[in-house]
Amino acid sequence: MASYKEIQAQIGQLKKAATTQRRVEAVQAKKAATTQRRAELVGVIAQIRAMMKEHGIVAADLGGRGKTERKAKGVILYANPAGGKGWTGKGRKPGWVVEALARGRSISEFLIK
Repeated sequence: MASYKEIQAQIGQLKKAATTQRRVEAVQAKKAATTQRRAELVGVIAQIRAMMKEHGIVAADLGGRGKTERKAKGVILYANPAGGKGWTGKGRKPGWVVEALARGRSISEFLIK
């Protein structure tokens, strides 16, 4: 008959094996779900393209930005006195603005008129 310690060791090994098996099964299930989703998307996209072609619809008609359409960059409102890049006044202040403000200068001094 096996001793208590031997039985406890066997229980530990079985728990470890079960945990490993559950992980393997979870990874396999996730991979299968991803593969199934991709296969479904291929079919759906093909149907959408066919319907768009049938009705003469292009991506721009859907209101989204196309690949060639780019968002315009902001207009530079503040000039860097050192001749570097200017600043639009939007987003994070560039280093030269922060330094100038720390020295007591006003932001309006850099405004392009």
